[in-house]
Amino acid sequence: MTTADPINGSEPAERPLVLTVVTSGNTHHKVPTLTLKVSTETAARLERLAARLRTSKSAVIRDALEEKLRESGNEPSLYDLMKASIGVIDSGVDDLGHNPKHMAGFGRK
Repeated sequence: MTTADPINGSEPAERPLVLTVVTSGNTHHKVPTLTLKVSTETAARLERLAARLRTSKSAVIRDALEEKLRESGNEPSLYDLMKASIGVIDSGVDDLGHNPKHMAGFGRK
């Protein structure tokens, strides 16, 4: 690439173009790192998928995790499913939840 020579006037001088900012790898700085263990078969499948999509394994995993979290965020919790039934049965015992004498023999046949 030729550029104007600021020292000797406007005649172009041959100079290499130099990158002033260089980063190493594709690591996102200030992002938490998650390490996981997978089977050899899963690792091979991940490698093939990332190669086919022409992306990194990290990007494939991030996308899959985000999709799963979006899906599961729409499912009601067990509490949400049961809240209408919680506390509707009266056992007639006022201290059932905190008095150990009511637990005597519990779980034994």
